[in-house]
Amino acid sequence: MGFGRLLIGVATAGLSVGPAHAAVEAHLDDARAALVDGVPRQARNALGDAHAAFATLDAVVRDATLARYWYYRGLQTSGRRASDRTLDAFRQALVVDGAFQWDRSVNENLELRRVFEALRGEVAGRETRSAAVPERTGCAVPYIDGGRVGPDSVVSTGLRLAQIACPRGDVVSRWVEFSAAMEPLDWLAMCPYAVDTTIEPAVAPESDEEFAGVDVAFGEETPVVDDPCASERGAGPTVAQAPTVPAALGTPPASSEPAEDSGSPPATARPSKAAVGDWSRPRTIVTGAGAGLLTTGVVLHFAVVKPSFAMVEFGRRNNEWITAHAADVLTKRFVERRALAWSLAGVGSAVTVSGLLWPRFKPTATVQPHLTPMGVGMHGRF
Repeated sequence: MGFGRLLIGVATAGLSVGPAHAAVEAHLDDARAALVDGVPRQARNALGDAHAAFATLDAVVRDATLARYWYYRGLQTSGRRASDRTLDAFRQALVVDGAFQWDRSVNENLELRRVFEALRGEVAGRETRSAAVPERTGCAVPYIDGGRVGPDSVVSTGLRLAQIACPRGDVVSRWVEFSAAMEPLDWLAMCPYAVDTTIEPAVAPESDEEFAGVDVAFGEETPVVDDPCASERGAGPTVAQAPTVPAALGTPPASSEPAEDSGSPPATARPSKAAVGDWSRPRTIVTGAGAGLLTTGVVLHFAVVKPSFAMVEFGRRNNEWITAHAADVLTKRFVERRALAWSLAGVGSAVTVSGLLWPRFKPTATVQPHLTPMGVGMHGRF
């Protein structure tokens, strides 16, 4: 692991612990205890305190902590059936942490658990929008729901926890409702002071080798450079990693000694795949595009359409658990996603077959029109 990764790991660990996180965890523990004891009012109050504590966090949140909050919020609003608020809270938990597991020690309701598991596949198709992170943020680092975001990042719509680690080491948190109609979030304005966007953070070259950056001659000194962001935080200079030059993939190492003549005949070059087969570039592109569309349609069917259908079937069998509005929304989503998956699979199948049946002959100059008493035809060689 490079020195740059080590510094990032230490800094992240420092941001992720502190009294603010301890307060959030304490509120979530209180909410859990209230849910186990069957006291919904106490659970609601504890979750309200946790919601307020998230907005004042001075450290980057853990995704598991935030998913736990949304999970408890879904349980607290469930009551006797899965309302729209329950479904939305469960979706929020799975968007934050797609691997979040149902805690049977808090709630053993099998039907509600089936709703939660059915939503796991549905969140994959949730609407997204740009995180609106500026190209230059200086030494500030933005986060959404505990994950670092950049200029090209997108975020699922809904209530998200936006955080920014400001250049001096302080973290500012804010709940933001991301939607298609919202104004772009002014990330840098969240910091309590102006952020110098002209600073280019020093990024050490990374390498997967265990001893990358270590000089072969141990007596030599490693160069030391100043990190502009370290001066913003009041830290000292950081040690720069020695850049490594990767070898070309598949290129054998060069040898300084001449190759010995073994007397054996030179090896015959193997023919290329293009010379062996008749797969031209256009045919390969068409077939590959068709296979890609077909694969996408199949993946959508199993990853999105089937979970949506399971939710619709669950609502039909247990209408006391799903409101009429929620059932209509689930049915509409299932129909739209099924049409999309089937369309992609159908178009992909047609394009793939077209590529597989690509003509394997080319017309030559000897082909000429031919007129006979039986009619008009073509005469020559293909």
